[in-house]
Order: sequence, then C-alpha cells, then structure tokens
Amino acid sequence: MSDRIPNPRNSWFPQLRLASAVLIATLLLVATASAIDCPTPDLPRPSEDPAVIRARLEAAGQWKTSDDPALSPPADPQVGDTWLWYVWDLGGFPVANLKPCTVRGLGDHVYVVVDDDEWNVGMNQADVDRIIEHFDTMSVGDFPDQGIWDLNTSHFGDPPNSLDGLDRIFLFYYRFNISSDGFFWIYDQFPDGSQPFASNECEVVYLATDSSGGPPASDYMIAVGAHEFTHLIMYASDSNEDPWVDEGLGELAMWLFGNPDTISEFNNNPDNSLINWGSDPADYIQTYLWSLYCYEQYGGQPLIWDLAHHPANGLAGYQAALDGQGHRVPTADVFDDWSVANYVDDPTVPDGQFGYTGDDLPPFTPWRTWTSYPVNDAGSVQAYATDYVRLRNLSAAPNLTFAGSDGAAWRVSLIALDPLLPTLVVEMTLDETGDGALTFAAADGYAEVIVSVANVSPTSSGIYVYDVDLGTTAAPVAAARAPAVTGHPNPFNPRTELTFRVPQDGPVRLRIHDPAGRLVRTLVDGDLPAGEHTRMWRGRDDRGRGVASGTYLLRLETGAGTAVNKIVLAR
Repeated sequence: MSDRIPNPRNSWFPQLRLASAVLIATLLLVATASAIDCPTPDLPRPSEDPAVIRARLEAAGQWKTSDDPALSPPADPQVGDTWLWYVWDLGGFPVANLKPCTVRGLGDHVYVVVDDDEWNVGMNQADVDRIIEHFDTMSVGDFPDQGIWDLNTSHFGDPPNSLDGLDRIFLFYYRFNISSDGFFWIYDQFPDGSQPFASNECEVVYLATDSSGGPPASDYMIAVGAHEFTHLIMYASDSNEDPWVDEGLGELAMWLFGNPDTISEFNNNPDNSLINWGSDPADYIQTYLWSLYCYEQYGGQPLIWDLAHHPANGLAGYQAALDGQGHRVPTADVFDDWSVANYVDDPTVPDGQFGYTGDDLPPFTPWRTWTSYPVNDAGSVQAYATDYVRLRNLSAAPNLTFAGSDGAAWRVSLIALDPLLPTLVVEMTLDETGDGALTFAAADGYAEVIVSVANVSPTSSGIYVYDVDLGTTAAPVAAARAPAVTGHPNPFNPRTELTFRVPQDGPVRLRIHDPAGRLVRTLVDGDLPAGEHTRMWRGRDDRGRGVASGTYLLRLETGAGTAVNKIVLAR
C-alpha cells in the first residue's frame, strides 16, 4: 500500500517556497562506480535557525509529537513492530509516500527499519545483523574495537533527542530509485505538520537498498551510515555549520569506520574552492582530505570535537578550534601546507606536514607542464583553491618571479622532486601586493620542480602572472627578441597606454582579462610588423561599458611567443 501525500499542507505553501529557495547540498549522497558521494537533488532546509523555530512552537504549545500510533514510533519499539513511515521520493521535488515499514533489528544504540517491500528483496536478516554489529561494537579500520556509535559520538557529539525520547537512533532502509546512497532529512526533527515538509518525528537517517556503491551491509554502505549519522549529530552540535565543514566531517566518519571514499576527481582539478560547496564528487573528496589532514596534523579527536561544537562556522570555526588546541597557526598557512601535502603525500619530508598517514593519495594533475624556458605565463585560481605548475627538463636551478592580483591572497611554495634525491619544499616570500621572486638554488640537479600556487582569499578568485628562467637571467639580446607588454601609468585612471613589443611580422592578439580570467577587451587581433606598438585602454570592455576597479591581465600573443602582465584600474 502506498498513499501519496501532496505534502505539505496548503497553509504552508508560502513557507515552502521560501525554504526551497534556501537549499543546501549537505545531506544527500550519490554513489558512482568508484564510490564517490555526490548529492542530487539538493535537499530543502528551514530558512530560520532550528532553535528559533523550536522556541516559537514551544511557546505555542505545539512542540509535541502527533501521538498517532499509525504514524509515530511506539514508546518502546521492538523487532517486528510495524507502522506507517513517510518514504521520500527524491527524483524531483521531494514528495512523501506513506508505507508500512518494520523494525527488523535492535542493537544497543540503533533500530534497523526496512520498507516492507524490500524485506528479503533488497536486504535480509543477515544484512541487518551485520549492520548492527558494526554500528554497536566494531569497525573495519584503525579502531576495530569501536563501532560507529562510539566513534561518532566521541568525535562529534551526541545525537539530538528532541521528539521521540528514545535512546537509540533509526537507520531506515528503502529503495531510492535514484543514484543515491543516503541522506539526513532535517524536518524529522520537528513535529509533523509544523513545517512545510512531513516528519517521521524521530532521530533517523535514510539509506538505500539499491546503491550502486554496494549492498546495504557492505563496508561502503555501512560507512555511508556513519556519514549520515554525523549529519544527525551535527544538527545537535552546530545546526548551521557551513556545508563544506559538515560534509567533510561526514567523510571523516567514513574514514574512522575504515572505509573512506575513493580519492578521485579532485586530484584531477585542484583549482576547486574548498569553502564554496558545489555538491560535486570532487567537493566530497576535497573536504575529506582537508578534514583528514587537519585531524592528523593538529591533534586528532580534540580538534574535531572543538570544531563540531564551536558556534563559529567555516574557516572561522577551524581557526577557533586550532587556537583552542594551542595551534597558533592561521588557516591560510594550514591550507598552504595542505596544498603541498596533496601533491607530495610524503610524511617523511621534514617536518612531517607534507603527507598523510591515514590514506594513500593518487597523483595530482598539474595545471601546466613546462619543458623549455624562459616561460612567461598567467593563471587564475578560485578562493581557497590551488594550481600546480610543473617544471621539467631543468638544466639549472629555476628562477621564479610571481605577481598575484591584489584582490586575492597568495601562498606560493616550490617543491623539488627526484627519484634519487630527498624532496625539498621552500616557500616564496611575497610582499603585501602578492609579488615575489626566488632562485631555487637547492633544486639544481633535480628532475622537476612543482610550483604550488594557493589562493587563500576567502572571498574572491584571483589572477597571477609568473616568469621562469634557468640559471642566470636571460641575455639582453634574447630578451629583446621576446614579446613584452606593459602599461603606463599603472595603476591608472581613467586611461593607460599599453606598450607592446612584437618580435616578428605576423599575427598578433592583445587582450585584457578580468581577475576571474574572463575576456574583457580585445585591443589587437590581426597582423602587425615587428617592433614596438602602443594602444590606449580607457577601462572599458568590448561593449563600451566601464569596468570595475581591480587588477586585470594583459595577454599578448605573437608568433614568437606569449607575454603577460598585470595592470591595475583604480577608480
């Protein structure tokens, strides 16, 4: 039997529209063939703080369960008890179906409830027994004598117990019929009928019997249960935590159990903002690696406990947790070391901060690889993201000059790698404008050097320009034959004269890009004779509109090579 509920009630439609506009991608996980979590669709969340909603309902005498024995858990659920559950269809806009579901297992800390349609179809008693065993008493990783309950509550806190009064939580299994593993539904924490979506009025997380990641009692799906249980706990510990932190702690719970997500996607595109949650597979892996790195480097369980309970959110919460544990290090510096660790993954490199002990990382993909020099190039990096530039065929020590846009904040580290030599890491000193230069003399004779460019601005992406040559600076004759572009005055307002050198007759293109790398203006696109040329730029785009103050990238492309430089508009 299945009664479709056009949920919610009509009187809640205005709030429903508001809630639907405030979506977060924190709670629904999708499995791919490589067992990567990814949420589709996003789940709605109340626009108000849950504590405010509860206070209002309590004041009105409405903070109580429906007391309908057909729809609510009994006072002391036992194996074999059946009642009607809201079973969520998430293939589009969330819609609930009322279906009979039965308690099939009872542990010290957990009830296992299964949709009656799935019993001895999607899961059986052996599955239930294994799930309870791992939830209550044992794991498959570094903590074999602790189950998910002990691992999660000792690291993140106790789950809420606001409505049902039961000491156990519910794991509810049904067939999702979408590419998903599990989710936590926040509206279960409110009385049914008080919110725009229906509530099962208990502490429950939902898990798929039809996940492509594995059957319900597989190590992977049990780990997903640990992930979702973390979201339930975080609702009690810090209900408004930033999604990327909440998801990262869920990923850490999978690692604590011993079956973390497979590392992929993020290592192929590390220019992916850590702090701007996008629900992609790479976002899950990125937050997992960040959480694991901080756990290993800064004290383990006490740091995570402080993070889960501190009222500050996001980077501010991490900073407060670091400070509270006596680690007087800015999160920006942690991110810089973490960026290097992701590429190197070698905890033996002094002083141990450039690797992991709890997981083995696959190779990270450089954004650029250079094999001939000199090099003059530019790139852009999102907020709290990283580019890697690979330098190979080094006949001498590399000289690097770097200029980052003023609107961002930069950390630049150089990594010398060789199969026969110890890994070296040095950090470039940058001035207040994000500019610096370094001769990496110790890298002479190494097979390659990786330049890690980290943007530690929490608010904006940024562009950067860099030059690389080997040994001494290029001879004046060679430099004179290279393309070049500059602007004067710089900074400018309202106009600047751009002077550019074309080494040989032929096609030339001079373009201006904004800090995000988008094309703003094309000043030259055609053939020019060799020599110096000038163009005026009045701070307008190709449609004649004035552009905002900030750092812009000049890019000159010629048959003899490319030159890049920065120009600043200060209105």
